Amino acid sequence: MTHDLAADLLRHGYHAIPDTRRRAGDPPVCPVKLLGNDALVVSGPAAVRRFYDPSLIRRTGAVPPPLAALLFGRGAVHGLDGDEHLHRKDLFLQLLDDADTTLQDLVRRHLGSALRERRGETVSVFSLLAEVYGRAVLEWAGISVRRPGKVGRRLAAIVDGFGISGPSYATAWAARLWANRWARGLIREARSAAPSSPSSTSSPPSTPVEAIAAWRDPHGDLLSVPVAAIELLNVLRPAVAVAYLGTFAVQSLDDQSQQRPAVAEDASQRHAFTQEVRRLFPFVPALAGIARQQSDWDGQLVSPGQRVVLDVPGTNLDPGSWSSPHTFSAERFVGRDVDAFELVPQGGGDPAEGHRCPGEPATIAMISATVEIFAAAAWSVVERGSTYPRIPARERLRIRVG
Repeated sequence: MTHDLAADLLRHGYHAIPDTRRRAGDPPVCPVKLLGNDALVVSGPAAVRRFYDPSLIRRTGAVPPPLAALLFGRGAVHGLDGDEHLHRKDLFLQLLDDADTTLQDLVRRHLGSALRERRGETVSVFSLLAEVYGRAVLEWAGISVRRPGKVGRRLAAIVDGFGISGPSYATAWAARLWANRWARGLIREARSAAPSSPSSTSSPPSTPVEAIAAWRDPHGDLLSVPVAAIELLNVLRPAVAVAYLGTFAVQSLDDQSQQRPAVAEDASQRHAFTQEVRRLFPFVPALAGIARQQSDWDGQLVSPGQRVVLDVPGTNLDPGSWSSPHTFSAERFVGRDVDAFELVPQGGGDPAEGHRCPGEPATIAMISATVEIFAAAAWSVVERGSTYPRIPARERLRIRVG
C-alpha cells in the first residue's frame, strides 16, 4: 500500500512522519509520496544544514496554498526567496531587536496579575496564556483595544486550525478574515498619520505598528496595505501561539515539581528548562522546501521542483545529538552551546541569512517568564489531557489557582 504523507498528516497528525520513517527502517533520508508526487523526508543536523542551503532549497510555493494563506497570509516573508526575502527578513530582525526583554517583562507583569486576580478559581492554562500573551504583544506593539483578550483568542484560533481538519479549520479562516480586516485598518491609520516620503527628516516610527506601516520593498516602494497587515499579524499571531508551548511548560513544571525552586530563582535554570520544553514538545511536525537543482541526499536523488520535508520533532529527538532523547532533562542545556542545526523548533541556521524564525529569542523569553511566575506561584492541577497527535497539539491543562 502506498501512503501519501499529506493524507497521513491529516489522519494521524504528529504520528505520520515517525510512522513513515519507521516503515522505511528509520533512515535520515526517506522517500515518500506527498500530494501524489515524489518527495523526501529528511532529519538530523546534517540534513538541516542542506535544507537551509539556499542554493539547494527554495521556499516559494513549498507550503500548500490552503495552509500558507491561513497560517502566514498571502505575500508573507515565509514564502519569499533571494534578495526579497533577505530584505524583508532584515526588517523583522530590526523590529524584534530587544523585543525579547520587553515581552518578558510584560508577560511577567500580566501573568502575575492574572494569577492574583484568579486566586481560588479553576482556569484553563492555555486560555489564560493566550489572553496574557495577547495583552503583552499588543502593548509592546502600541495597539490599544478595548478587549485585548478577545483579540488574543482570535489570533490563537488562526493557529488552532492549521492542521486543516475538522471544524477548527473553518473557525480559523473566520478568525483570519477578521484579523486581516483589523490589521489593514491599523496599517491605514498609521500611514495616515505619517509622512509619505521615505526621505522625510521627521522622527522615526515610535511603535512597531508604525514601523511596519513604513516598511518598503527592495525597490523603495511601500508594501501594499494587505501585505503590511499580513506582516503585522505575523508578529502578533506567533506571540499568542507561544501559549501552546507555554502550556506544555506549565505541564512540565507539574511533572518536574522538584525543579520548581531552582527554576523560580535561577535565570540559567529557567533558560535550560525552557529549551528542553521547546526540544520535547512539538509545534510544527515539519517544514517544507522545494529543490532548486538535482542533488544527492544520502544516496537519494532529488530532482528540481521536488519537495523536501524537514522532520522537525525527529531532528529535536535525534539520538546522535541528544542522549536519552525522549527523557525530559533540562540539565542537558546547562552550560551547553546549542548548534544552530540540532535544535530546530523554529527552524535552523542563521535567522539573518535563512528562514529561521526571527522571533525565536522572544519566544524563549516569554516561556521563561511563564516558567518563572508559575514556578513561584501556588496552584494545583485539576485536569490533564492532550490533543496529541492532532496538529497543533495542545495540552488540556486546568489548574486551581491557590
